[in-house]
Amino acid sequence: MKPFLKAALGALLFAVLPNLTSAQAFFGVYGGLNTAGLTLDNWKASQDPLDQKPTFENFRRLTFGVTCELPIGKYMYLQPELAWTTKGGIMSVDSGYSDITGGGTITYQTVNNLDLHYVQMPILLKWRLQLTNPQPLYPHEGTGQPLFFEFYLGPVVNFLLMPRSNYSQTIHEINNSGPVSIDTTYKTVHNGASMSGLKKLDISAAIGGNIKWKLSRKCYVYLDARYSLNFLDINGSAIYNQYLDKEGNERFGFTPTLKNTGNLALTLGINTTFTKRRYWNHPRMKNRRF
Repeated sequence: MKPFLKAALGALLFAVLPNLTSAQAFFGVYGGLNTAGLTLDNWKASQDPLDQKPTFENFRRLTFGVTCELPIGKYMYLQPELAWTTKGGIMSVDSGYSDITGGGTITYQTVNNLDLHYVQMPILLKWRLQLTNPQPLYPHEGTGQPLFFEFYLGPVVNFLLMPRSNYSQTIHEINNSGPVSIDTTYKTVHNGASMSGLKKLDISAAIGGNIKWKLSRKCYVYLDARYSLNFLDINGSAIYNQYLDKEGNERFGFTPTLKNTGNLALTLGINTTFTKRRYWNHPRMKNRRF
């Protein structure tokens, strides 16, 4: 895993560094909301109430990052990024237990918020199309600011930096063994616990687009929508599928497949260049399609 991350980081720096002093490099920041979820596969259900399959719900979290836009043609750009994104989901487990004598029941309900904080390195190939081209009403009047549509896709390397688990367990107990039925409910809450047993690396592919508005010759703002599809199993030993016999002894167990679902992110961003004014008359800048 470490050699792969070093190779990816080296390729990113190799693509970016030669253009950092170029007049065509644009830098930016963005932030917004990200929807996340988890899927659990290869779980073999049994009749034992101890063996309940967890269910997952999506949640919304924040995402933000920095970008570097490098032109490789009139309409085509390479955009490496460095971002922070929270993935994960809400895991729920409902279990019913009956005691040996049949004198009562105990029901456990566990709700676990899994916040998986990832550092992302997307490398996106982007195409730009100009939607509007405002013309001046008078010869000496400045033109209006045009709108652009951008479409992009590319691979994303995700590195799990800080997995957190915030969960609560509600226990409901009914005891009918005595002359009077006893009904008790209590709840325990655990906040900010580190979650172990998850793999650090996840690979995904991103596809999206944005509407970009030109504020000035050096500055743009844009509204972006991006969908990311995740590929790797991230469950090392965090979730364990256990089979028990009638006496409650383990027959065998295995780790099921846990994956991040597709993530939809809606962000607002701004980018600019730090090029000095004298570079704007350079032939390479004149051929750039803004």
